[in-house]
Amino acid sequence: MKYASRIYICLIFAILYMPIATLILFSFNGSDSTAEFVGVSFKWYVELFSSIEAFTALRNTLILAVLSSLIATLIGTAAAEGIYKMRSKLLKTAIKSVTNIPMMNPDIVTGMSMMLFFAAVMAILPIIGDYNNIGFLAMLISHVTFCLPYVILSVLPRITELGDTISESALDLGCTPLQAFFKVKLPNIMPAVLSGMVMAFTLSLDDFVISYFVAPSDFQTLPLLIYSMTKKKVKPDMYALSTIIIVTVFILLLISNFKSDKKSRKHTKRKRIAAVVALSVAFVTTGAILISSMFVGEVKTLNVYNWGEYISDGSEDTFDVNRGFAEYYEEKHPGVKVIVNYSTYPTNEDMYSKLKNSAVAYDVIIPSDYMIERLISEGMLQKLDFGKIDNYDNISDDFKSLYYDCDGEGGAAEYSVPYTYGMMGIVYNADEVDREYIEERGWGILWDENYAGNILQFNNPRDAFATAMFKLGLDINSDNAADWELAFAELEKQKPILQGYVNDEIFDKMTSGSALIAPYYVGDYLTMIATDGAANLAFYFPDEGVNYFVDAMCIPANAKDPELAMEYINYMLTEEAAIANATYIAYASPNKLVVESDEYSETMLDWYGEDWEGNPAHEILNLLPNEVNKKYNELFSDKKDPSCYRSFSPEIQEKVNELWESLKLSSTKEIWLDIVSVTIVLSVSGLGIYSVCIKKWRSRHYRKRDKLIRKEKALKNNLPK
Repeated sequence: MKYASRIYICLIFAILYMPIATLILFSFNGSDSTAEFVGVSFKWYVELFSSIEAFTALRNTLILAVLSSLIATLIGTAAAEGIYKMRSKLLKTAIKSVTNIPMMNPDIVTGMSMMLFFAAVMAILPIIGDYNNIGFLAMLISHVTFCLPYVILSVLPRITELGDTISESALDLGCTPLQAFFKVKLPNIMPAVLSGMVMAFTLSLDDFVISYFVAPSDFQTLPLLIYSMTKKKVKPDMYALSTIIIVTVFILLLISNFKSDKKSRKHTKRKRIAAVVALSVAFVTTGAILISSMFVGEVKTLNVYNWGEYISDGSEDTFDVNRGFAEYYEEKHPGVKVIVNYSTYPTNEDMYSKLKNSAVAYDVIIPSDYMIERLISEGMLQKLDFGKIDNYDNISDDFKSLYYDCDGEGGAAEYSVPYTYGMMGIVYNADEVDREYIEERGWGILWDENYAGNILQFNNPRDAFATAMFKLGLDINSDNAADWELAFAELEKQKPILQGYVNDEIFDKMTSGSALIAPYYVGDYLTMIATDGAANLAFYFPDEGVNYFVDAMCIPANAKDPELAMEYINYMLTEEAAIANATYIAYASPNKLVVESDEYSETMLDWYGEDWEGNPAHEILNLLPNEVNKKYNELFSDKKDPSCYRSFSPEIQEKVNELWESLKLSSTKEIWLDIVSVTIVLSVSGLGIYSVCIKKWRSRHYRKRDKLIRKEKALKNNLPK
């Protein structure tokens, strides 16, 4: 039995810590491969600390964590003392229960509620101006809110254990209540206070969910930065960053879990000193970063909101477009420093929700065609001054008056400048899925039970419904609610055989071989096959139809610096930036300088090769780099092409949202999950009821027993001696 328990413990530790150990190991890998360890190297740590973006995110994370932990500790310690002093037991219980709500509440609920709260504040107090003016304060309040219960949970038991004896003794010796607290009680509860502070610092340091909802566009923390990089293969410098975070959190948790040793005051003192030194290092580092950031001239901030991995960012020896824009602008305007805050979103719907429901202001966004049409109709975009976008002439004429943005039939665009365009199809593992079979099934391959558990589906309503509507032969822009009901029924049939609903994760799952079939965008597929171990992937355009789309640069109506935003759009149309983006993200470009560039042609041919005969993807890749653009131009010449998404009417939009929510919340056909869930709920409820009942029964029993004992004692005392 002893050996079995040890084996069990070892298994638990292996499950918990082997993934972390693997990540740490590969952060020292000399190669960027996750399948082969070629030797110890610190190159990824060097690359990490040479990144200005990572340094800025580190600074922001430390500032936020230090301030929120300090404030939460001050408020939490005072709150713990106040709760302990409460006379009413009922009130004390109620306050303790309310205090624990942020701790028990799902982070996503807390994040959404915070986002809506601050949006309401901005609506009530428009004098505040831009959300970025209070954005950091909003994040700080949010972090203090979810850190506070942990501080109280750490400090209150220690205060209760200490009792009032020491404080009352100090008062008898002439101390005031404040002196008694600070000179007598506080030193005795200091280990608990420090533990609460370290816990708050740790929680703030690696929070993502709440920060995602309340972060202003000009303030990015490390977790948000890492999330923005997860669309494609995670770069090894992120392993290095994760390792640093893990080690930091581990050390802080060790410090926070030190228990006071009553037998050795000297040992306790050393523990306190260690905790104080660790926090002091963090405070001094943050202070140094703050002071160094003060000696800078005029600073302009540009807030860009884009799809994940949708710009050339300097990784893998590519050109860093955002840094290039900063240098370009600073050269034109000496004495001005430009900071580009670059945030990402996974879907058009997520981007819309962030713009609509929060007070965050972005200067440049890059949504898709149908979403641009919707944003224009709701007054959420501002018209561009094309007189300030000189490089707009570089855009092909076929892309200057597209269906989603023009001032009438054949009119010119007013709100957007095309960035890329592409098509949706099916990516599959050619080693496991037969080409002829997938051609026979078309979109129906996503419903094929032979590949149950190995099929992925888009985690956004527009693309997911489109796959079902193409399969059924329905119009993807239908204004008939019955068509969407049919598509919903088809997606419900598909759900039991899916591995999951995903977006950016499709890239990793398909390249790693953990899934075999997925709907995806051809540009991302081209990037896929350029990565190691993905040569077995192929792409197919089903005959039932595919979606053609355009993503374009726009300026939101509440943009903080529209002039700087138009400078950015103008720079994105330069040959240097446009070619860098086109080669990095592998989507087709509407920019004539890209189409006609020998550099672009050579790069693409170098990446994908010239001979594609026999390759299932040759019909796509043989078109690169020039012919594919011509093909798209022909497709988009018909501005009413039904294969392009259009904005819905409010009624259809509401219907689609309702069906999508029902789909994601509907139960699967595996009845055992329902049985297990109901059993767990009933068991927990029964245990709770039993605990309450047994507690009351014991209380009555003890009261009766005590009453009988008192009666017996009284009788004995009254008996004659």
